[in-house]
Amino acid sequence: MNIILPCQNLKEKDLRIENGILYLGYGYSFQNVMYNLTYFMKGKNYCYYCKRTIPRNKITMDHMYPRSTGGPTIPQNLIPSCKRCNSEKSDMTFAQYQTYLNLSSFSERKSYLSTITSLKEGIKNMGMFEIPNEWITPVKTSEIHTNIDFANISETKFQKVKSYYKTYHGFQVPMILDRNLYSLDGFYVLFVAKSSDISYVPAIVLDNVEIRIGRN
Repeated sequence: MNIILPCQNLKEKDLRIENGILYLGYGYSFQNVMYNLTYFMKGKNYCYYCKRTIPRNKITMDHMYPRSTGGPTIPQNLIPSCKRCNSEKSDMTFAQYQTYLNLSSFSERKSYLSTITSLKEGIKNMGMFEIPNEWITPVKTSEIHTNIDFANISETKFQKVKSYYKTYHGFQVPMILDRNLYSLDGFYVLFVAKSSDISYVPAIVLDNVEIRIGRN
């Protein structure tokens, strides 16, 4: 799939956009790049939920499909929001939150949230994600590249991902890979897969993103 990018060519410290391709420099923060691109395209001081103008230091970045059920950190899944709306939305999807806001009474909202919680637990128990199916591609573990040293990992994060897999027989989030299958996000999914002899992992392959080792 292609991520949404600005139409014009750009060159920044950690990225370059040229002819519709995003080239990322070595040692970048993928999340920060995605956040900055989203702010560039969607605005830095406007909440998309309550429609208020918010000071830059009060704006947060919301995942329209929440991270808790597989939502990736890419521009089409990110939206600037104020802290209050982001907190109230919690791990609802964008559509679920719109439904929630249209409910008038406290009891209706409480009942709806209970239904949403049960729905999300059901999705996890089926080893699925709450994102469009066409975003996901099964990728062979042995074909994925990474610049992260397996010897320098967080045991806590590793055990968290491994425990989730053991409980739900799937991963909480898909990996995000560039067009050459280079790891952009979700490294611990790869590490758990390799350590557990899992042949394929769910991934979002970004066909218009490429890591460039060295300077842009």
